[in-house]
Amino acid sequence: MADLTDLQKLIDHEAEALGVPGAAVGVIHGRGRHVLTTGVASVDAPAPVTADTLFQIGSTTKTVTATVIMHLVERGELRLDGRVRAYLPGFELADEAAADAVTVEHLLTHTGGFLGDIDDGESWGPSALADAIAVYGGLSQLFPPGAVASYSNAGFRLLGRIAEVVSGLPYEELVRRVVLEPLGMTSSFFFPWEAATRPHAVGHVGGDDGPRVAHTWGLFRESMPEGGLLSSVTDQLRYAAFHLEGAATGQAPLTGETRALMQRDRIAVGVPWKAIGLPWLIDERAGLRLVTHGGNVGNLQLSSFVLAPEHGFAVTVLTNAGPGKRLGELVLGWCLEHLLGAPQAEVKPSLSRDPVAKEYTGGYYAGQWTFQVAAEGERLRVRMELAEDLAAAGVAALPELELAFLDGGERDTVVMVTDPGRPAGRFLRDESGRIAFLHLAGRAAQKLPA
Repeated sequence: MADLTDLQKLIDHEAEALGVPGAAVGVIHGRGRHVLTTGVASVDAPAPVTADTLFQIGSTTKTVTATVIMHLVERGELRLDGRVRAYLPGFELADEAAADAVTVEHLLTHTGGFLGDIDDGESWGPSALADAIAVYGGLSQLFPPGAVASYSNAGFRLLGRIAEVVSGLPYEELVRRVVLEPLGMTSSFFFPWEAATRPHAVGHVGGDDGPRVAHTWGLFRESMPEGGLLSSVTDQLRYAAFHLEGAATGQAPLTGETRALMQRDRIAVGVPWKAIGLPWLIDERAGLRLVTHGGNVGNLQLSSFVLAPEHGFAVTVLTNAGPGKRLGELVLGWCLEHLLGAPQAEVKPSLSRDPVAKEYTGGYYAGQWTFQVAAEGERLRVRMELAEDLAAAGVAALPELELAFLDGGERDTVVMVTDPGRPAGRFLRDESGRIAFLHLAGRAAQKLPA
């Protein structure tokens, strides 16, 4: 096994260079579990990050929600092809046909077709999920169920509510009983008052004098099924070991057959992933098949979670600032090369030199933000405009993106100029051939009228 001293040096150096105040990294390789940490949980109260520091893991929580759903499927209380209305009579969407057709599997694979990023409430009450689902009758239907995968937080809120109704338990209690306790995840929680009495990281934004604390929690109770879990790197390794090999200290939530089913390709995506499972995001790097699902809470706490099941390998990176996404990529690249012998091939960009057509420019609405796309010669510049309530809550917008088309590449597919070897998204056309959506980072944003 490679000497992880070199990985520790990379983490220390890159976290400082990127402006990430603190990070925790967990690695499973062979029979070993390893934890590496760097920096502090908060620049205002600089306690060192440890193996027990809690981070908001964001959308990795979706796989926990899916583990609960598949547990209920195994018990015969849910069916993958079961219609949502079979479990939530009277469920409504703006499109009646879609509301009648959408199934549990559609929700797990992000193919429900309705608007996926929606306004958050501000409740911590027990009815938060039920109240959130009650307004889905106003959600616009972008695609028929099953037609297009578009990343959907709204779909996972709905799954959380279905789990509550079927089990008769609050979502958080159900997760505790089915997943956290049986896997020995004793440092994983949902509520801020649980984190307040334990070592925990806070989110940071960049400032002129370096990272500064963002004084916001970022999530409320209706968001728990899509991204609300707080966890330590130690617990994330326990969770990874379960999905790799079924490791559990109590009654395992799922059989090996169901874990494998969750990790199989369920629907092809194209970009930026190869496929979506239930609901794992399936990727390929350097010839390796990767089963992944990271998280992002308000661009303040970012994490990555990657399994290579055929190699008994996992890596998770928990961070407390926006550049943590890049740190996670660097850690993954090091691990693939030095632990699995799969260095990433050097990519030579072959970017289009043709001026970008005006048809691609304009605003693209994604629910909680709008992408403003402008052309500069042969490049596209994409700027995120946050909804007023998100901006007021301290959520940080993503930095401006620079996109380009590849010479000889598939029509309408774009790459990041800084990472031209990996398609980042594509423009989708309607039946008449006009640009209708920007499908970026797995989400479909609808083109606004000029």
